[in-house]
Amino acid sequence: MKHFLLFISLCAIGISYGQEQTITGVVTAENNKIQGATVSVKNSFNETVTDKDGKFSLKVSDDDNVLEVFYFGLEYKEVSINRGQIMNISLQRDAELLEEVLLVGKVKEKEELVETAYGKQNKKALGYSVGQELTEDDILPSDVNTFELLRKMPGVEVYGTAGLGQSVLFTKNKSITSAPPGVSVDGAVFDQSVLASIDPSAITSIKLLKSLNSTLRYGQLGAGGMILITTKVGGGGKISVKEKVKSLQVKGNEYVENLQLIENYNSKSNFLVELEKSTTFEEANNLFLSKKKTSAGNSVPFYMESSDYFKRWDKEYSLEILTNIAKMAKNNPKALKAYAYKLEERGEFKKVVSIYNRILALRPDSAQAYRDLALACEAAGDYETAFTLFYQIVYNKIPNVDCTGIQELAYNEFRHLLAFHKLKVPYKTLPNEMLTVGYKQDIRIVVEWTDAPVDFDMQYVSPDNKFFAWSHTKFSNQKQLEDEVKSGYAVKEQIIDDAKTGKWLVNLQYFEMEQSKNPTYMKYTIFQDYGLPSETKTIKVIPLFTINDKVTIDTFIND
Repeated sequence: MKHFLLFISLCAIGISYGQEQTITGVVTAENNKIQGATVSVKNSFNETVTDKDGKFSLKVSDDDNVLEVFYFGLEYKEVSINRGQIMNISLQRDAELLEEVLLVGKVKEKEELVETAYGKQNKKALGYSVGQELTEDDILPSDVNTFELLRKMPGVEVYGTAGLGQSVLFTKNKSITSAPPGVSVDGAVFDQSVLASIDPSAITSIKLLKSLNSTLRYGQLGAGGMILITTKVGGGGKISVKEKVKSLQVKGNEYVENLQLIENYNSKSNFLVELEKSTTFEEANNLFLSKKKTSAGNSVPFYMESSDYFKRWDKEYSLEILTNIAKMAKNNPKALKAYAYKLEERGEFKKVVSIYNRILALRPDSAQAYRDLALACEAAGDYETAFTLFYQIVYNKIPNVDCTGIQELAYNEFRHLLAFHKLKVPYKTLPNEMLTVGYKQDIRIVVEWTDAPVDFDMQYVSPDNKFFAWSHTKFSNQKQLEDEVKSGYAVKEQIIDDAKTGKWLVNLQYFEMEQSKNPTYMKYTIFQDYGLPSETKTIKVIPLFTINDKVTIDTFIND
């Protein structure tokens, strides 16, 4: 098996520039070199990112005058291009984000006694892991509720919105319908409804129990793990809490909205409205070619929506229209991703391989670039290359690339490859855990977007009108966004196992105001019976920048 890092042939693609020269510089913040900052020529698709030393180089033309510099958590900055010397660009902390101090949860190791399901025990005598712990020293005045404390801890994901119902899952339980962890407060056992009643200032420690052995005492309530909370009410005393609820379901997550379907959402551009008035291909094409000569011809949305429109007249011509994106934005991963998404939506999987190859050549330190190429190769029938890439991601073997942020996602996709194409890859080199039969997931939803640090909320509504929410915003999930930027990924999977039968809804709300040249697109993929011969797969490309209200982006029936 090819365990070596794949050499991407398109890294050697030649790009011709006219009268252009290379500028260089260093991006810093508070005297620290910034890796991964985006440096681009204003009003163009010409961009690069800084290396581990904060350095960048960029080819510019005589007409280019201003650079735009951006990094998540730092203030956006414009600087004049200096062609005569190395540019030193200093960024300031984002004042809004400074107010949101999020402490990274630390693993605390007790030397002697530790709190367990059976009280304090000698750690060395235990036959299982006691998990992670936050202590009183880790709790800040800015921590407004217990859910925010739990969000700091590794391996914890908080769903929902503060004040409207929140819930906790350990990340090893990836399905949003998996058993949630129970809660023990000073020895008394509750479900998660108690968390909203506990004042963070009253807490002395929070410990997570994740292994089966460590939670056996709690029976079914501990099936999803346990959260052990000790309070300041004298060594094992009881804290005043609300009445224990009768159900393990999150309260306050009843869905009562009636949203518009995205297909009916009025988001058409003026140009598209004009196109749809055309009665012949020639009339529509003349309008397209005329508009292409204007400034509109230098934007991604122009080609994306024009291509969609021309499918009704000529499928091949509609695909040819998309190639304009690759021509005008050959050095811009964000624009190229939008192009790739549209090809995948159309089922043009062989054509998309070269696009993901190009993105990897531009961003060789991006973990997701390897995963995207692996999926593209699998879809195109190149199973061995897909196998090699997935192996390197799952076992974190790509030099100078941190794949931990997407390992669970890639693990599922690797198992999927093996479920369908095991005999076409060198599977005998894998450990037995990867080869167990019966791999499947009822419903698997994957959302990907072309630009990592953008704000949006996802909501999944079950047939009994219970919703599960996931927030991807700078203020509710800052640590997640920071890791996405650092490691180079913008993707999230939601798994719904033992899904209720009936009609499900998937809702989306987008919070960004974007420029029109190269805005953010989302690829929404839903699998039903994932990993089984009966599997179905649907891909939708969503222009996030057109959404000003909360909308329903998908409905599906689970039989």
